[in-house]
Amino acid sequence: MRRFLEQNRMANKKLHPSGKKTWRWKIKTFFLCIGIISVLSSGVIAFINRQKLVSDLIQMSGKIGLTLEQIKVSGRAHTPKKELLKAVDKEIGQPIFTVNLNDVHRKIGKIGWVESAIVERRFPSTILITIRERIPIALLQTNKSHKLIDRNGTVIEGVNPHQFTHLKVVAGKAAGKNANYILSILKTEPELFSEVWAVSYRSQRRWDVHLKNGIKILLPEKDPVSAWSRLANLDRSKAIIDRDLSTIDLRIPHQLIVEPNIPVRGKGSKT
Repeated sequence: MRRFLEQNRMANKKLHPSGKKTWRWKIKTFFLCIGIISVLSSGVIAFINRQKLVSDLIQMSGKIGLTLEQIKVSGRAHTPKKELLKAVDKEIGQPIFTVNLNDVHRKIGKIGWVESAIVERRFPSTILITIRERIPIALLQTNKSHKLIDRNGTVIEGVNPHQFTHLKVVAGKAAGKNANYILSILKTEPELFSEVWAVSYRSQRRWDVHLKNGIKILLPEKDPVSAWSRLANLDRSKAIIDRDLSTIDLRIPHQLIVEPNIPVRGKGSKT
């Protein structure tokens, strides 16, 4: 059984001064032995099998107490604990040098939530994992479902998108990698942004903004910041988004074209 501790929740325990000295002495002695053997192996005993020598040193480290006793993790909010433990894949009591840090780092990097990670050995008995998680910003609409994405447009794998329905939806070709740009612009007007439920990337050039009440806002390709600010100012004075409109077109500079929400009259389509 492995012992998993989150660093920011761990109670600080003071080690008796004599205990610190004992561990330091053991570690210094161990590395001194490695140094002596390395020097000797370059000359007098160069014929010794290197693999066997390494194996013997690892076993020696275990006998003097350099064994894995706990795994500390910091920076975790969403990353599943089970996947982190699987990445270490070692049991308590094994020599701490049996933990391949590069291998652990590679496995942790494959976890969907992890953007970057640092894996360290802390003597005498701890593996310290420091992770930086991806920050979800939106739900990317695909042909089949929605995917959670971060600020770079990277899909956060292994996540249930239904847990993040509070985020805005982005759609369109290349929308994911450009989502952070348009959302940053829309957030400059918080009141108006709160009415947004989705944005769509049109021809990889400009954006349409879809409000919760059904109004579609056509932003220009150039200077969408000014257009969005102009709409926000107009809404504060005229409450334009509360009107019965289907479209607000801001693509022409210094102009605003609105299309009323008129029901289509006619025979209708057969079902």
